[in-house]
Amino acid sequence: MATKIRHISTFLNQWAPPGTKMDYDNVGLLVGDPDAEVTNVLTCLDITDAIVAEAIQNDCELIVAHHPLIFSKIGKINPTDEQGRIIYKLIKNDIGLLVAHTNLDAALDGVSFVLANMLGLDDLSFLTKNYSISKKISLVSSVENSDSMVQLLNYYSAEDVHHYSVESRESDLRCFEAIIDKHHLPALRKGLKKEGLLKEGALQITDLVSTSNNFGMGVIGQYPEDGLGKNEFLHLVSQALDVKAIRFSGDVNRIKTVAVCGGAGVFLKEKAIKSGADAFVTADIKYHDYFTEQENFLLVDVGHYESEFPVAEALRKELSEAFDNLSVTVTNVVTNPMQTYVSDSKPKSIQQS
Repeated sequence: MATKIRHISTFLNQWAPPGTKMDYDNVGLLVGDPDAEVTNVLTCLDITDAIVAEAIQNDCELIVAHHPLIFSKIGKINPTDEQGRIIYKLIKNDIGLLVAHTNLDAALDGVSFVLANMLGLDDLSFLTKNYSISKKISLVSSVENSDSMVQLLNYYSAEDVHHYSVESRESDLRCFEAIIDKHHLPALRKGLKKEGLLKEGALQITDLVSTSNNFGMGVIGQYPEDGLGKNEFLHLVSQALDVKAIRFSGDVNRIKTVAVCGGAGVFLKEKAIKSGADAFVTADIKYHDYFTEQENFLLVDVGHYESEFPVAEALRKELSEAFDNLSVTVTNVVTNPMQTYVSDSKPKSIQQS
């Protein structure tokens, strides 16, 4: 069966549900026909003219990006400005654009997990789990339908302990309970209806006070044994992310516990400190945010592009494993608009006349 854009979109939605995106964000299929067939896919961080040219050259029918091209409402599409020119070229060359942004930031094995893996951290977990999207469901069904009910709940459950059943007073009925993330509820309803298990009054849904285990922001992990010294750690970060210059503040004897957040994550600084992190790696740190009263703590800015670009390779890997008939490549274009000058010698002082 041919792979269509909607198949890839469904796969990404299962990994990074659109319902977990920030309110300001714009994710999903931004350009293209969901029923268009796909054989070649290009993954990237940003959408630029050069990225589109690369997709055209490689006969790609779809670009999967992290950063959205379209945020606000568009009044016109023509090649008189950069955004219009890119959209115009995408449409003219039948190339779709699929985006997973803050929903991929929040996903298990998403942007921050990829960054943590690049830095060689172990025992990874979310730095903060603040997504209250899980629901408790209760279902009543006959004993003879138990196997079908268990199969559906196992598939859509949000927990490792997928479900449990309670015998009702009537011997031929059972009550099943499970925790389901809300974006799976429509599919669960559809599955129940298809199996003839959805009867009026049989499904009850209640909110949970606790947050979901599958979504959060930032990641915290560990280095083995005694960890690393400060300079050893900074060198590791530089090499792993190919960063020429790193901005940081603070000082630390040894670094064993590290928190990370791809992109602009300094809002998690205090959470990283309270979680016992010896260092926090993120990007886009403003001047005053570098100040911290915490002793033995390192605050590190590696750059926005550098902290997030590895997710393009993660997207390639996940799509390649999920779709055998797809050719998926990572862009060769460096879209980072920021450049760094590193002087080889001490600049001469200004001579006063």
